Amino acid sequence: MATFRPDPIRFLTGADTEVSRPRAISEPAQGGKFTPDGEVLPFPGNTVICHIDPKSDVHAALCEMQEEVRHSDFGALFTYLPPASLHMTVFQGISPDSPVWPEGVPKGASRDEVTNVLKTRLAGHDLPQRRHVTATGLFCGHSVTLEGSTDIEEARLRATRVSLRDLTGLRHDHFDTYTFHITLGYLLRWLDRAEAEDLVAFSNQVYARHAARLSAIDLGPLELCSFEDMHHFEPVT
Repeated sequence: MATFRPDPIRFLTGADTEVSRPRAISEPAQGGKFTPDGEVLPFPGNTVICHIDPKSDVHAALCEMQEEVRHSDFGALFTYLPPASLHMTVFQGISPDSPVWPEGVPKGASRDEVTNVLKTRLAGHDLPQRRHVTATGLFCGHSVTLEGSTDIEEARLRATRVSLRDLTGLRHDHFDTYTFHITLGYLLRWLDRAEAEDLVAFSNQVYARHAARLSAIDLGPLELCSFEDMHHFEPVT
């Protein structure tokens, strides 16, 4: 199965971008997810996700990985997500930096109005509710890369994304090369090459210690969620 992650060294050093810091990080008035000091910012939107069961050993392993990074020499490079928010995104909705909009929805609609439209469009459709994935690595200290546990499971995940695209009318760029993942935190600044190489080596070591516990992940059900920021994802009922 293919992975679509960028080269980790080029990512960590910002080699492929002209912006001064990672895209999620900005001053409060500039619309990012976090400040340069790691404080959470308002970033309202919606999304379709599967939460990680907080009572599972998988969740415990993810939290242990997060804590290893937090208490390492690299800990200050990241801002961290609360354990309760850990999830795998299946299909992105809208957010302040979203380049796409649902077909047939006025551009001036509020987040809540868009969420209600998506809820109506998804109602009554029998999408598979349980998914099985496996982790393949810890990307750059902050994001666990996932794929379907088998070729069939990967195909089911991709087919679910196609169904969600067609039902919601949200047609994202780079749709076919989306990488499934669980975010543990966000990088606050670009690194120099030596720092990046050290972080990649450390990430591989952390992942190796937990890989066996992340080899079979049973995801929770599909949830259309709204959010005010990256610290909480509220299922829409």
